[in-house]
Amino acid sequence: MPERISVAIVGGGPAGLTCAIYLCRAGIDCHLFEPAVPGGMVFMIHQIENYPGFPEGINGRELSAKMEAQARRFGAKIVQMSVNKVEREAEGFKITLDNGEEFLARAVVIATGSKPKRLGIKGEAELFARGVSYCATCDGNFFRNQDVAVIGGGDSALQEALYLSHLCKKVYIVHRRDKFRAKKILEDRVRQEQNIQLVLNALPQEVLADKNNMVQGLLVKDKETGKESLLNVEGVFFYVGMEPSSSMVSDLVKLDEQGFIIAGEDTRTNIPGIFAIGDVRTKRARQVASAVADGCNASFAIEEFFLD
Repeated sequence: MPERISVAIVGGGPAGLTCAIYLCRAGIDCHLFEPAVPGGMVFMIHQIENYPGFPEGINGRELSAKMEAQARRFGAKIVQMSVNKVEREAEGFKITLDNGEEFLARAVVIATGSKPKRLGIKGEAELFARGVSYCATCDGNFFRNQDVAVIGGGDSALQEALYLSHLCKKVYIVHRRDKFRAKKILEDRVRQEQNIQLVLNALPQEVLADKNNMVQGLLVKDKETGKESLLNVEGVFFYVGMEPSSSMVSDLVKLDEQGFIIAGEDTRTNIPGIFAIGDVRTKRARQVASAVADGCNASFAIEEFFLD
């Protein structure tokens, strides 16, 4: 028989952890399921400067650890295991873990976030973990005093390029447009770094390997002239957007055309008892602050749901 619980929170990023904190403080027991280290994508961010209360900024790992400790302090049960399936039943929702263990929850909070998109060029998949990476904070130290390329033009790309500039000999930022989508403060900082070189209006074509099957270069093509050129780099970091991790409930709740769960600011989905928070739901801003707000809103919505 499945273990009966009040709330199952699937995902342990800022949204999920905040929801757990608020629910536990309200006297509602919850289980939070997170296969990796709590914190989600925030755990991999080198420095967060726009989260209130930290005037000098805070390291993503440190913020994640503080949120986890706070959730545990109030009694959240954190289970380090992936959720394989969520099924609707007469008495609630059956949660099946990867190890086969089952729970029956009165309410489910989907806080699974999003994951980096793949660009799909030749060599990207073949050379993953052999010079290709999607996390500079995780892997940057492997490229100390080497040349690397960062692909992308948004906030994440520029933030990670700045981080890498303090480790690597040279950092190329390859972007398909002539202007960045990132915030101006990040662009200004990037342009001030002496070892960052901008490669704009450029389309990545292929990640090249050496005889040991390790990255030795990135082939790019100028959009205007069609001319191809080779960047001699040992590492390539991809930051070309995110895609939602919503597949486990795609047959239950409504999704938008990109796969994000359709839910309003009250975090309610089209299925009573299923709530969506953080980067996995449709929303304008995907920031730590907005994820925390979602977690708070969901807790109140769940209290109301239990009273209905």
